[in-house]
Amino acid sequence: MATTKKGASAKATKTPAKKAKATAGKSATKNTTATPSEATPKSSPAKPAAKKAAPVKLTDNQVKFLQTIHAAGETGYEPKNKNEQRSLEALLTRKLLKRGSKNKETGNSRYLLTKAGTAHLPTS
Repeated sequence: MATTKKGASAKATKTPAKKAKATAGKSATKNTTATPSEATPKSSPAKPAAKKAAPVKLTDNQVKFLQTIHAAGETGYEPKNKNEQRSLEALLTRKLLKRGSKNKETGNSRYLLTKAGTAHLPTS
């Protein structure tokens, strides 16, 4: 049997709690003036609505770059130099592009627009 620091057994400490519950139950039954709305437990406060992600802000150059990727069609856009690669990586982190299959000859990946990326294209 487990004992507390004072040396009392665990069983001895539990019995007063049972008596306290019993006396609390008797006092609750004696109070008959409580209305039903007071007797029911109150619900927890409403949680605030989930915040939406901030809209993606693109520069004019990035929008033009999205247009060129869109013009590449289903085959995807293959970057020509490292500067374009940096722009592609920035658009990948914003989930506006997805990486497609690699070109077997050059070994570079092709990039395609996602649905979120097409939403940023100007309508004309």
